[in-house]
Amino acid sequence: LFLKMFGDPATNPKGLPVKLLGDPAVCDINPRTRVGLADSDLVSFVPMADVDEVLGRIMGSQSRPYGEVKKGFTPFQERDVLFAKITPCMQNGKAAIASRLVGGIGFVSTEFHVLRAGSEVTPEYLFALVRLQSFRNHAMSAFTGSAGQQRVPTEFLRQFRLPVPTGTDLQKFSSVIRHLLACQIEAEHAAVKLD
Repeated sequence: LFLKMFGDPATNPKGLPVKLLGDPAVCDINPRTRVGLADSDLVSFVPMADVDEVLGRIMGSQSRPYGEVKKGFTPFQERDVLFAKITPCMQNGKAAIASRLVGGIGFVSTEFHVLRAGSEVTPEYLFALVRLQSFRNHAMSAFTGSAGQQRVPTEFLRQFRLPVPTGTDLQKFSSVIRHLLACQIEAEHAAVKLD
């Protein structure tokens, strides 16, 4: 659907206006999330294994006290996009839009980039972008680190030239993606009920 509506972002065949992914109006990459919680307050915790590369969402719902995760993990909030930056998770498509977080806050492995949509895109648009095979191939060409421990650097994301669709097309696309993700969950619940 992304390719049909907007074309490949690398070639921009639709001639959409282009901005850098790191433009604040487009995306805040690895934003600082103000937490202001007590160490005993519960927050969502998302280990790498809980992000499903096939369905593109967080599976399971773990929570931990803030004091256990405030150091050594990356904070994120509701509707942020989680994008695995390390091999082979990035190539496999580990990415998800955060939802149903305990207190609206979560913590994830530092092996994820957190993308927060700005005013000119939506989380669904960013999610679909990082799930595109062509985007992931481009990201692989920018890997840093040694074999087996290669990562997508933040600077690659900041400098990535992204076609930005019109508000109407963007909202139409985002609505369809939200509906598809909801249908996946409904189908799973139905399968469990049938069993």
